[in-house]
Amino acid sequence: MLEGLSEDEVKSRYRFGRESIHFICNLFEEDLERPKSQNNALTTEEQVLIALRFFASGSFLEIVGDTVGGIPKCTVSRIISRVSAAISKKQNQFIRWPSTGESRQEIKQGFFEKGGFPGVIGCIDGTHIRIQGPSDNENDFVNRKGYHSINVQAVCDHRGMFYKCSVKVSLLSFVC
Repeated sequence: MLEGLSEDEVKSRYRFGRESIHFICNLFEEDLERPKSQNNALTTEEQVLIALRFFASGSFLEIVGDTVGGIPKCTVSRIISRVSAAISKKQNQFIRWPSTGESRQEIKQGFFEKGGFPGVIGCIDGTHIRIQGPSDNENDFVNRKGYHSINVQAVCDHRGMFYKCSVKVSLLSFVC
C-alpha cells in the first residue's frame, strides 16, 4: 500500500514516515496477524495503514475503506478496533507516570528551561476526535457541539512524551 508513494505522501496520508510505520507493524505483528487459511486476510501492514489513515484523517469508515482499496465499512471498523486494542495492550511500554522524585525533578527542570514555568510536571490537553456515529448507543457519542466524537485527554512531559491518556464517552472509559 506504500509502494509508489513518496516519503512526503506517506507522512501526509498516515502522519508517520515509512520507518515508523514498519516499527509499528513489527510491534503489533503478533496481535494483528490473521490465519493464512482465511480468504482475503489482511496483512498486519494493511491493518495498521487502514487504522493510521482513519486516525490521521478522522474521516468516515466507508471513505477510509474506499481510499485504501475498497475495504467494506464493517471490516474497517473491526480493523480499527483490533489495532486500537493492540495499541492499548502495549501502552505500558511507552506511557509512564514520572514515578520517582528524580524523574519529577527532571521534568520540572525541563519545563522551567523551556518556558520559565516553575514546578510543572505535566501539560494536559484534550480534544474531541470526530467519529462516525455508531448504530448502538448513538446518542452517547454526540458531544456538546452536536457531532459524534470520543473525548481524549492526555498529559505529557517537557519533551512531549505522553504519560497519561484517557479516552471517554458517556458509557465507556479507557484510561492508559
